[in-house]
Amino acid sequence: MAFKDQPSYIIKMRAKPGMGDRLFELASLGMEKSGSSDRFLMLREDADPDVLWNIEVFRSVEAKDAYETSDMADELRDEIIDLLAEPPVRIEAHPYSAIPALPGDSE
Repeated sequence: MAFKDQPSYIIKMRAKPGMGDRLFELASLGMEKSGSSDRFLMLREDADPDVLWNIEVFRSVEAKDAYETSDMADELRDEIIDLLAEPPVRIEAHPYSAIPALPGDSE
């Protein structure tokens, strides 16, 4: 699948005060275990360490769909939701460019 066609999410989550570390642990665990993407970037806000931004690029539509319907996604989702101070923001997107290019990226 061409890189620019890979489905992606930009996600913002705000943990309850003091729960940011646990949120980052669970979100990182989910990304590592899912096997659904070749690249993701998780960011912590300097001004508010309880805020997580995640940019995930899925390998394919099928990989995204498989992750979203997996038992692991449900299990982690429930525990993560319990940590949140407000509903998460999820924006569907597609990549335009990234450095470095990975094997399999094509125009």
